[in-house]
Amino acid sequence: MAMGGAAGIGAGLSLPMIDGAGAAGSTTSTDKVGGFGDVLRGKLDQLSQSQEVSNQASQDLATGDVDDIAKTMLQIEQANVSLQLATQLRNKAVEAYQEILRMQI
Repeated sequence: MAMGGAAGIGAGLSLPMIDGAGAAGSTTSTDKVGGFGDVLRGKLDQLSQSQEVSNQASQDLATGDVDDIAKTMLQIEQANVSLQLATQLRNKAVEAYQEILRMQI
């Protein structure tokens, strides 16, 4: 995997700063973020768009409509890594939920 893909990975699924999550006193009134559901929905929409771009790039590569193969492969790999990240985040969320269910009160 090329090193140039790392910048796109962070940009694809970057997490917003939530009040109180940063350093003390670092939040301002412009850092307000919608609810967790809105953030999650937005990131899933970005993931879906990334997958669509990857699918179109794959089709263009298969039909020979590609001028820059490196750019096409980068788009495909970014979508793949984004999907893997989303899958791992989902797995961690499920594990955390299961751990909460196992807690004794």
